[in-house]
Amino acid sequence: MAEASGAWLHGLAAASVGREKKSRASTEITGEDVVSALQAEEKESLIQLLLDWSERDWELRERLMLLAAGQKGGGVLAARVRRSLEQAIRIRGFVDYRGMPEYAVRVDAAIDAVEGMLKGGQADDVIELCEVGVRKLVDAIGKTDDSDGYMGGLMERLQDLHLKACEKARPDPEALARRLFACEMKAEHDEWSQSAEKYAEVLGVNGLSVFRKLAEAEWAKVPVRTEARSYSESGECYRITSMMESMARQSGDVEQLVAVLERDLSSAHRYLRIAGAYREAGRHDKALAWAERGAVAIPGGDGAALRVFVAEEYQRQERHADALRMIWAEFRNRPDLTSYKLLAGFASKADEGDDWRERALEHLRRVMTGKPGEARSDGAMAHRWRDRKQDHSLLVEIFLYEGRAEDAWQEAQAGGCGDDLWLRLAREREKMHPEEAAPIYLRLAEQSIIHAQVGRYEAAVQLLEKAAALLHSVGRSEEFEELFGTLRVKYKAKRNLQKLVEERRGFLYL
Repeated sequence: MAEASGAWLHGLAAASVGREKKSRASTEITGEDVVSALQAEEKESLIQLLLDWSERDWELRERLMLLAAGQKGGGVLAARVRRSLEQAIRIRGFVDYRGMPEYAVRVDAAIDAVEGMLKGGQADDVIELCEVGVRKLVDAIGKTDDSDGYMGGLMERLQDLHLKACEKARPDPEALARRLFACEMKAEHDEWSQSAEKYAEVLGVNGLSVFRKLAEAEWAKVPVRTEARSYSESGECYRITSMMESMARQSGDVEQLVAVLERDLSSAHRYLRIAGAYREAGRHDKALAWAERGAVAIPGGDGAALRVFVAEEYQRQERHADALRMIWAEFRNRPDLTSYKLLAGFASKADEGDDWRERALEHLRRVMTGKPGEARSDGAMAHRWRDRKQDHSLLVEIFLYEGRAEDAWQEAQAGGCGDDLWLRLAREREKMHPEEAAPIYLRLAEQSIIHAQVGRYEAAVQLLEKAAALLHSVGRSEEFEELFGTLRVKYKAKRNLQKLVEERRGFLYL
């Protein structure tokens, strides 16, 4: 009887669930239901529905207006799209960071209409609309918090449409050249940059000739710079230089590019660009000559990249001794892990890695102990480096980089190192010597407590947990509890620390 009753109840429950699913299914509305309902409505009712909705939806209203404009012809549509684009871009007040996504979506929708005109065969109108849109966006940038770069993306889209429209419409190349030149010269945010390269096929020989004449007339006004100035190159000087470089690249003639670049030899970067251009063109002789010239003109730290370039070219010529001499001087002037890696790389290619490694380590030990060493090419900088209080951080860092963890540990024990390196050493040491790593974690935990931002002790407690686990693993939990108890008493005034310790008690008292 009980089994029959149970079966009956189970069947009743199943039937109830079935009815509930059927009822729920009958109340759900699908896309097909919507289509069916719309098809059943009268045309006038649907029109009224859209009109009512458009009163509350700006985007729908604009789409309906564009639809109506399209029925009246291309000129009316172009005017309406321009109005829609300008309204979408216009800003009353200020658009903050949180408001930028919505603003960008609105402008992007207006640009969709411009793109629709291009697909509809109105390329001539699209050219003008894109130029108007870019100008309006430039004017609006100052009224936005565009930290995520929405405005640049919108301008880029309009400029891409502009190029496509020019490729379809084929406007007068000379007139287009003048317009592009004027746009690029007036650019405030690099809009229309590299026009000569991007529009070369559309401009053709005649258009490019006009563009070049206009650019050369402005270029003649740019002064030659052979030394650093107190001002930065900006405004029209920057833009016309960019144009000349663009045209030189478009020509494919490296000598044209160098003729532009050598008008400004005020920094190591400028020499490097010339040397790099020649190297890219396979003209290694001229690349080396320019780099050597720059290395002489720009001494000290500013010329370091040039000297490395020279060394690379020496190495390419298998002048390994000359290359190593130059890289060794760089290492001595600025001893750090980067310059050590550079020296190691050059020495390895010369099959002299071990010899130069020992020489570098010996030099670092002399500097750290204050013993006199070899003369240095940059005496002032080397003197400053030597006179700083030196621990053995650099040697520790080098040994860790080389995977010589034991040597790094011994070096740190002998001369100390920075806390970040002690932490790396502790992580290495805890695998085989947990009893040696634990004191490091304890010391760093206390340093973290001392220097923590107000109330932020999570990092310190994590270090304490590491120390607790390591000492527990070697049967020294009581020692940790004693040390930890002393630490708690010492910093009993830090209530947030005490609260966090209580919350993590199970991890600290193992």
